[in-house]
Parts: sequence; C-alpha cells; structure tokens
Amino acid sequence: MTRIVLIPSISFLVLWTLMTAAGMWRAGGAVFAIADADDGIGVADSVGAELRQERRLSQLHLGDPDDTGARTDLEAQRLRTDAAQRRASATAPELREDAAEDVRRSADALLTGDDRLARLRADIDAGAAGRDDALIRYSSLIEDTDLLAASLLGGVHRADAGSDAVTAAGLRSAREEFSRADALLTGAIAAGAMEYEETAQFTYLTASYRQTLDETETALRGDVLALFHATTGSGVWTGTEKLTRSVVTRPPIADDDGPGRGAGWNSEVGVDGAQWAEAAQGAGAELDTIVTAQQQATLRTAHVSALHIIALGVTGCVLTLAAGIAAIVVATRSSRRLTGRLLRLRSDTLALADTRLPAIVARTQSGQRVNLADELPQLSFGEDEIGQVAAAFNAAQRTAVGAAVKQAELRQGANRVFLGIAYRNQTLVQRQLHVLDEIEHDEDDPVALRKLFRLDHLATRARRYADNLLILSGAHSARRWREALPLIDVVRAAITETEDYERVRLTSAPRVRVRGTAVADIVHLLAELVENATQFSPADTTVDVHCGPVAGGVAVDVEDRGLGMTEEGYAAAARILAGTPEFDVMALQEEPRLGLFVVARLAARHGVAVRLCPSPYGGTRAIAVIPDAMLDSGEQAAIGALRRRTGSARLQRSGARTEGTGR
Repeated sequence: MTRIVLIPSISFLVLWTLMTAAGMWRAGGAVFAIADADDGIGVADSVGAELRQERRLSQLHLGDPDDTGARTDLEAQRLRTDAAQRRASATAPELREDAAEDVRRSADALLTGDDRLARLRADIDAGAAGRDDALIRYSSLIEDTDLLAASLLGGVHRADAGSDAVTAAGLRSAREEFSRADALLTGAIAAGAMEYEETAQFTYLTASYRQTLDETETALRGDVLALFHATTGSGVWTGTEKLTRSVVTRPPIADDDGPGRGAGWNSEVGVDGAQWAEAAQGAGAELDTIVTAQQQATLRTAHVSALHIIALGVTGCVLTLAAGIAAIVVATRSSRRLTGRLLRLRSDTLALADTRLPAIVARTQSGQRVNLADELPQLSFGEDEIGQVAAAFNAAQRTAVGAAVKQAELRQGANRVFLGIAYRNQTLVQRQLHVLDEIEHDEDDPVALRKLFRLDHLATRARRYADNLLILSGAHSARRWREALPLIDVVRAAITETEDYERVRLTSAPRVRVRGTAVADIVHLLAELVENATQFSPADTTVDVHCGPVAGGVAVDVEDRGLGMTEEGYAAAARILAGTPEFDVMALQEEPRLGLFVVARLAARHGVAVRLCPSPYGGTRAIAVIPDAMLDSGEQAAIGALRRRTGSARLQRSGARTEGTGR
C-alpha cells in the first residue's frame, strides 16, 4: 500500500515538473517564433502586394496591348516585384531553419516562384497567355505567399492565439478575392467587353469576399473592429461596392443592334477605367490596413499568452512541489493503517469466492433449492469505506446467487411451458394431417385436390413450427423412422415443408440413405435452411439445392440469389452455429431468427457441420455436411419403410410435386 501511494505521488511530481518545463520551453520558443513570424509575414505580404499589382497591370496590358502607358507601368512594376522576390529569397533560408514542416514547404514554394514568374512573363510578352490564363497563374503565385503567412500564423495557434490566426487568414482570403476581382474587371474594361464567363467569375469573387468579411466581423475585437467599421463605412469602400454591384446587376441581354439581328449577351461593362482604378486602389489599401492590423493583434496576443504560460509554469512548479511533499507524508501514514485491514478483507473474500460461491451456483444450476440466508456468510469490517466495500460484496454475492436461482427456475418453467404448448399443437396438427389424408384419398376433383394439397402443405409447416418449440426446449421431435431413407427423399421432404417450395430446384443428390433415427431432424434442419433462402431472396428467383459427397460425409448446399448478409451477419451466424446455444430471449436481436437456433441445436445433436458463406450469385450459400455416421451406404433407396409409416403418402406426393414443377 505504501508503494502504491508513493509511486504515483512521486511520479506525479516528476511528470508535473517535466510537463511544466516542457511547457515553459515551448512558451520560450514561441516568443522567438513570434518574432520570426512577424518578419516572415512582412516579407510574404511585401511579395504578395507586388504580385497583386503586377497581376492587375498585366490584365490591363493584355486587355489593351496597344496601350504603351500600361506597358511602361507593367515593366516598372516587374522591377519592383523582382526586388521584393530577392528580399524574400534572402529571408527564406532563415524561415526554414528549425521551422515546422508546413512553413518549410511554403518557404520552398516561395523560393521556386521566380522560375514560374519568369515563364509567365515570357508567355505574356509572346502573346501565348491570355487574360484568363495569366489571372490563374498570378493567383497561384500569390497563394504561395498567403500560404507562407498562414503557416507562420499557424505556429501562433500553438501559442493560444488560434482564433485570431483563423480570423487573420479569413481577412487575407477576402483581400485576395477582392484583388482578383479588381484585376479581372481592370482587364475587361481595357478590352472593352466583359464576357459571360468573366461576369460569372466576377460575381462569384465579389460575393465571396463580402461573405468572408461578414463572417470575420463577428470575430474581430477592439481596435481592429473599429478600423473594420470605419473602413466598410467609408466613402471609398461604399463607392467601390456600388461600382461592383453595377457590373454584376447590369442587364444581361444587349438590345438589338438593328433589323434582322437578335439580342445577345451584354458585354458592355458600364464602368470607366479611371473611375474603377481610383476606387479599387483606395478600397484595396484600406483592406490591406485591416489585414495588417489583425495580424499584428494576433502576434501580440500570442506573445502575451507565451509570457503568461511561463509565469504560470514557475508558480505552479513551486506550489505543486510543496503540496506534493505534504501529500506524500500524510498518505504514507494512512496507507500503513489501511494495509492490515485490506489484507484481512482480501483473504476472507477469496475464501468465499473460491469455495462457497461456486458450490452454491452449481447447486442452483442443477435444480437444487438453496437458502441464501443460511448458505452465504456475511463479511463485517466496520462502517468506513472498507466496511462499505465488504457490505457491497455481501450485497453483490446475494444478488448474483439470487439471480442464478431465479434464472434456473425461470428456465425450467419456460421449458415446461414450451413443451406443453408444442406437444398440444403437434397433436392437433397430426390429427389435422390424418383428416386431410382421408379427404385427399376420396377427392377426385383436380381443383379441390390442389387446394387440399396446399392446405396439407400449410399443416406440415405448422407441424415443423411446433417441433421448433420442442427442439428449443431440449426435447426430441415426436416423428420417428426406424429404417433408413434415401437422401433425395429426405431433401424433397425438407423442400416441401417450406412456404415457397415451388421456387426450389433440386439439382443433384447421391444415392445414399440417411439413418432412420436422424431422418426427422435432418429434414427439419434442411427445411429451416431452405426456408431462410426463400424468405431472404426475391420472389422471382430460384433457390438451388444440390448434394454431393465430401470428406467425412455428404454436403447439402442451399444457395439463393438474394442480397446476402454483411460480414458482421456472417460472423454472428457462425457464432450461433458453432455449438449448442442456450435459447435466451434476452440475447436475441430485435428481429430474432429462431431458425438459426433450431439449426444449431439439431446440428449439434447429430454432428452435422453447418456454415453460411457468400454465394457467387450475390446471395447466401448454406452448407450442411451430414457425417458418415448418419448415412447408410448402398445403391437402393429404401422407400417402402417410409410408405408404411404415418405420413408416407404425403412425402411421396410432395416429391411428385417437386419433380413436376422442375424446382
């Protein structure tokens, strides 16, 4: 007991010290990481801003290649972009050092952006890249800068500023969508027309950045929120929004140009280039200010959080160490007193559990009456926690033994009820079958005879259901045969005891006979398998039954073309068929398949191996292997003995019906 108390206490102190030290180490590292992230985000934002401006000027140039002023501005902007790229290339190796995997990948992508940018510029100058292609390729380069900034802010997430980092990422996304829409509209204005696809993309981009801004507004706080409200309420922003909505809501269909010419897509933008450039540049600058402010707020929050963690770690270490030492002293003294009492409780409990309880449970299961008050001794260890454990064990053992006694009594009573009901039903059904035999013998009308045969078939099924109760109760069927019967007659008899026997097709059967002592149970077992196959397959499909010799006996395969079962269903069926299951209603599913319990009982009684597996046709194949011990070898089928017994005429007619239908 002393070791049990001391080891967790000391382990807790050591673990707490290690965890606190690790937390302080991570917090200290976060302080330096925040400083590096600030520098890296500044570099990424610088490159992204230059690329966005170059993208806009490239769209302007591609929209109107003859505009020399736009070409001159583009060349100047490319120089500024190259300068920003060189600064980023110088900073990227420092960002990769001891950085997370996502930061290293983003830094590598930024380093490789020079080659992609050079190819893009060459395609634009050669006329090989259109406005759509250039827009997509510039956007891909800009996404690399945004990914680097997002990765650096992702490190802030580990410094407990995750929500601010997510908000900053949302604002960056809105800024990029606004900038892309600006470049798209700038190119369309320069080209003098905005086609349907460009209008659809512009509509999507403007709606997307508005939605993103609306969603991030709820997460903004303090000065950033005030700046956001000032920006979205400014005249520059509202003017830009008015222009974008005028482009989106312009009439989609242009007026007829003259007689004989139909209406077409309205490609006229309706916005002046200079007016749009002034509005978009102003709104974009204000949006950049909001993004920068949110990123700085995120970094400040992370820095304060890291310092707070360091302070808490130091304080927690000191307090925990003092409390741990005091707890160890108190626990050591208490454990010594408890150890003695627990040892006595353990010895008394083991003596009761190892000797008394097993003997009492065995007597209850064998049907003997047990007086719990006399048979179960009481453990007494006071009224504290240990005494309460002893009292709980007393109550548990009384409940367990009482439940065992009650269960045995209920099971015996249920079996008696089952047997009584089954024997009465079987007697009535047997009398009904005798009466039907007499009526069928005297009836000559084919129509009436068919109806009598159907009624005879239903009564036969009712007899099988009554036999189910006998089998589940552990008794044997009242039907007996002394002499062996041909396997083909046994299989045909099983088929005719099912509801949809006309759908069943017997394809083959070897010339062997089944011992008379097993005929009734084998017929019942196969009937349950065939009925399952017909019930769980479409009504317009057949069920094939074929027999053949295998090692150790004869296999009877019942194969349907239904939906089959799941792997869990096959596993559950295999567990039931593996032995002699106890018929416990509490263990049944919501839709119990009693046939499996009956098949398992009969199979265990005669050593028949039964298993279910998927069929190549998509359904289920049931395989029952009748052992050699249940067979009589020989080429002649002994049918005469079957006809001399009660019900033999019915088996003969059933076989004739099966052959007549070809099933």
